[in-house]
Amino acid sequence: MTRYTISLASSADDAQLRERMALDRIEGAAAISLRREPSYFAGSRLYGAPVQVIVGRDASTGRIVATGCRSVATAHLDGKPQRVAYLSDLRIDPEHRNGFLLARVYRYLRTLHEADPLPCHTLIYEDNQKALGSLVGGRAGLPRYVPRARLIARGIRLGRKRAERSLPGIELRRATADELDEIVYFVNARRAAHPWSAALDRADFSPGGRCDTLRAEDFFVARRHGRICATVAAWDQGRLRQAHIERYARVTQLLRVPYNILASVRGLPKLPALGEPLPYLYLAFIAVQDDDAPLCAALLRHVSNELSSGRWLYALATLHEDDPLLPQFLAYPGTTSVVRLFEVDFSQNGECVNANADTHSRQRANVEFALA
Repeated sequence: MTRYTISLASSADDAQLRERMALDRIEGAAAISLRREPSYFAGSRLYGAPVQVIVGRDASTGRIVATGCRSVATAHLDGKPQRVAYLSDLRIDPEHRNGFLLARVYRYLRTLHEADPLPCHTLIYEDNQKALGSLVGGRAGLPRYVPRARLIARGIRLGRKRAERSLPGIELRRATADELDEIVYFVNARRAAHPWSAALDRADFSPGGRCDTLRAEDFFVARRHGRICATVAAWDQGRLRQAHIERYARVTQLLRVPYNILASVRGLPKLPALGEPLPYLYLAFIAVQDDDAPLCAALLRHVSNELSSGRWLYALATLHEDDPLLPQFLAYPGTTSVVRLFEVDFSQNGECVNANADTHSRQRANVEFALA
């Protein structure tokens, strides 16, 4: 009798899937768990549709000990919207981490790919050496992981307001509900040249869509001569997924109590206790006409000031390492992580489904981290 069974998950597995997410940690100077409460499947719609969740069960207990997710969404490739696949949520219980179970999960992923062959990509944190060592080295039975980009995830520390940066002829403000169609058009037009960037559709914002928790009023826009010339969305996804603090860095743990006392006096967000969610949001759909750095700086300052009176500690923005706008985000105090974008090649002969993969590797990828 085989030790593991591999199948697609159903809604009946939701509780076990959420438990699996809570048990796994991202280790570093601190440790966090990425959770999906109150529903794993409701949170997974951020990835697109369909979402196919593979589960590996211990045959003797029926418990889920491994997961992997393949989702399908629309992204820009070759300057136009195309269906692409995204791999995520690879989790294996530490007691079951062996090459055999990993190979079984990828064998099932391969069958899903062969039934619907699409250009496929994934993201891996650069300091996740276990994942990089297990997946990227051309291990037998696994697909090829082809490096395509390095992305910089900058967690901007909120809470301090700074002088606004005004530009002649530029209006900075929150968007209104009737501007959503114009925002979608502008973001798509700015991102079409960047491989793997999300191709938005107005339907994404309808109930059940991947962006249905993002309102038009969550966007900040810059307008010049009445036309949108820059956008940033402040997207709080706490109703769908969370990052829980499992362990602080030693210095942070020592300073947490005095910091929280001071935060109470100043009316600022507090550092959460261990096991509690970190209050943060995403800076999503960053688009600036002509990569205008002063324009980006002015809009970002306006957004930062508006958010600093809220309940969030951090605003997370992710840009390509060569993005000319990145210095504007690095100028703010915060934390930095590096995320690597890989194209996942399931072909037997080394020829990616993405026929222009080499061209894409020379272009500036722009994966939307809020949808990953």
